[in-house]
Amino acid sequence: MAYGLEPVFAKGTLGLYVSERITKWVDETHTFAESALFVLNAEGKVQVVDISNAPFTRPDVAGLIGGLTFAKGQDYPPRGTA
Repeated sequence: MAYGLEPVFAKGTLGLYVSERITKWVDETHTFAESALFVLNAEGKVQVVDISNAPFTRPDVAGLIGGLTFAKGQDYPPRGTA
C-alpha cells in the first residue's frame, strides 16, 4: 500500500493518473494519484494491474480474490504486455 506519492513518480514511474482537487469541500490534497492495484505472483512478476482514473472504479474484492485463486490454482500466467 502506498499513498502520498509525488505526482512525477506516480505518473512517470507507475503510470498512474494524477488529478487535481475539484471542489473546496472534499478532503483531497490539491494534486494526487488516483487509485491503482498491482498484484505480484510468487515469482515477483506482475500478475494483475488495475489503474483507475476515478475513485468509484476500484475492483470488486470478491471477484479479485476469486480470479487470483483461479490463477494460482491453474498456474495461469501473467497476460498482456505494456
